[in-house]
Amino acid sequence: MTTIVKFRPRRTSLSTLHYQFAMLTLIWLGYTSAAQAQIDAAKSQQAIEVPFHLQSGHVYIDVSINGQGPFHFIFDTGSVNVMTPATAAKLGLKLKDKFEAQGTGGAQTGWKTKVDTFALASLTRTDQAFYVLDLPATVSDGVQVDGLIGFEWLKQFPVKFDYDTNVLTFYTAADAEFSNAGQAISMTLKGKTPQITGNVDGFSGRFTIDTGSNGSLTLSRPFVEKNDLVTFYHAKTKVMSAIGLGGPVYSLMARARTLDLGGVSVDGPVTFLSQQTQGTSVDSSLAGNIGYGVLHRFNIVFDYPNSKIYLKPNTHWAEVDLADRSGLRLDAADGVFLVVYVAGNSPGSIAGLKIGDRIVSVNGTPPGSMTLPELRQLLKGNVGTKVNFTVDGGEKVLVLELQDL
Repeated sequence: MTTIVKFRPRRTSLSTLHYQFAMLTLIWLGYTSAAQAQIDAAKSQQAIEVPFHLQSGHVYIDVSINGQGPFHFIFDTGSVNVMTPATAAKLGLKLKDKFEAQGTGGAQTGWKTKVDTFALASLTRTDQAFYVLDLPATVSDGVQVDGLIGFEWLKQFPVKFDYDTNVLTFYTAADAEFSNAGQAISMTLKGKTPQITGNVDGFSGRFTIDTGSNGSLTLSRPFVEKNDLVTFYHAKTKVMSAIGLGGPVYSLMARARTLDLGGVSVDGPVTFLSQQTQGTSVDSSLAGNIGYGVLHRFNIVFDYPNSKIYLKPNTHWAEVDLADRSGLRLDAADGVFLVVYVAGNSPGSIAGLKIGDRIVSVNGTPPGSMTLPELRQLLKGNVGTKVNFTVDGGEKVLVLELQDL
């Protein structure tokens, strides 16, 4: 889904800090620790490689905190330091400075804390400030997630995301060089989130580059309305495109023809036309958010120190960007697949599935033998494919025939 946390502090008349979040379509605007971070790395190492685990579009790495671990963190461009309450409790950290995080669907209370050391591979940061927040269960899709990091590392030196080999490379030495990195694109930071200029089907604007989003392309509501994109794309099906902090995120489903990013183009990205009335999706300065569905087609170097992003097509370049053809939003819970949303007049609705249904079998396979990502992939199958669902307490099998939304 959608992942994960980006925020900008602002003072209110009550001197309370509020933070805007958007999950999956999310753009993180960050907070910087007042403490001066220390980086310990062997100067002889021009590049330090850190393997990552990729699931549901999220980049997971193992880290240690205060000498304990490993902990499983998502590495997200623009993300500030965030850990879950469970992680803070396991480390015995003291929580202070309670604050309210305002998301797309509501508010959530969080706290602040500090850690003495935070390490990944041979890189260590000291005296690090963290936000402590519950992360929506939909962030992980069954993978343990203990927190998020990003900007504090990216601001220090260039970092390469290699989606071919699932390796992050940190170019740590002052004179480190990287060659054959691909197309160089000028980048700016809005808050602590990288943005570039691009256009989708001839409509130009500023786009956030967001490795924390597992979507492909989400266009902001003001951009959609300004350019009458609902009419342009003949979009008609309202889907739940994510579940974020405070509640669900709704969009109209579409497919852009071409997304151009500074001279590098991507054909046919699955596109969400945001229908949100609050959060970052109503930012009038933002055209849209670019996530994993587009980004994994490249090996990417984020060079924050020099305001550049490098895009080099990789082995995923020619892959078709598959879209959901069921109209369902499903989550895993208590050993079943739970129906969270059913789009109107969609294949899921026509099959008779309803919000709250507990699915105990898919094509004869119980949830214990199928992961949620595997089921979501199945529902992106060919038009006309039939998927059989058995609902808990149901007397018959519900047959869903996949169709374009």
